[in-house]
Amino acid sequence: MSNVVNLSEQYSYEELAAALYLKGLRDGYPKVTDKTKWREPVLAEKLGHVAHKKISAGAGKDEYGSDAYDTKNGIYAEYKTQALNDKDLNNLFQLKKRNGTPYVPLKVAGVYNGAYKESALEAYEKVDHYFGVFYREECVLVVKPHTDHVISQLRENNAKRKPGQTTNCNTAIVDLGDESTYDVVYKKESFFEPSAQ
Repeated sequence: MSNVVNLSEQYSYEELAAALYLKGLRDGYPKVTDKTKWREPVLAEKLGHVAHKKISAGAGKDEYGSDAYDTKNGIYAEYKTQALNDKDLNNLFQLKKRNGTPYVPLKVAGVYNGAYKESALEAYEKVDHYFGVFYREECVLVVKPHTDHVISQLRENNAKRKPGQTTNCNTAIVDLGDESTYDVVYKKESFFEPSAQ
């Protein structure tokens, strides 16, 4: 157990998760680390934010609808992450198909469970949104979609929801081909160099 403690003191969440991912891949478990909280401290570190220790803050609290706090700008931040597989790289890099046409740009989805109540939507209007893109559990890109872009999609999806339908899976999508809807706030440059592809 002391070896594990030493590892936890020497390496970041991202490095440990990347090692876990590679072990899972080697053992036949692709994306073994998907849907985990550990990504929030990684994004917070990249962005200079402070991640919340708890998974979720209840309604009525200042931090409701957020995963971290941006101390520089004095605003809460909501994080969404997407783990890419090898095929997704065609879209991320807009590589050429055999016929010479490029793949369509990657679309990064953020799922907002519970974003069906007006109080939840109002809470999400008051925070900044960040969508992190991970490949093999390394953060390679973080985009900040414009809040109105996120909220308009959540409201539209909610309006289309039929009575009795799930209140989970309200999704906002950022099309990386439409740069008017987001800003790039972190990019792992070495990952995007042509030699890395």
